[in-house]
Amino acid sequence: MSKLYEYSTRIQRHIEQNGLDVFRTRGELALKAGFLVTLIEPDDPDEPEKVQALRKAALDVLGLQLD
Repeated sequence: MSKLYEYSTRIQRHIEQNGLDVFRTRGELALKAGFLVTLIEPDDPDEPEKVQALRKAALDVLGLQLD
């Protein structure tokens, strides 16, 4: 499982656990990261720029620190 997929799973779990609006939150994340988090698959490669973009989007939109 890629780090990118692990992060996307953590983000989706955070959205559910905190009762956030799924569509609005995912849309904000997509705008910040530059791609749709829900389209990440377990075998997607860990492209450093995508991983960094996802980490920054999670912090900016959710206040979620991914490490």
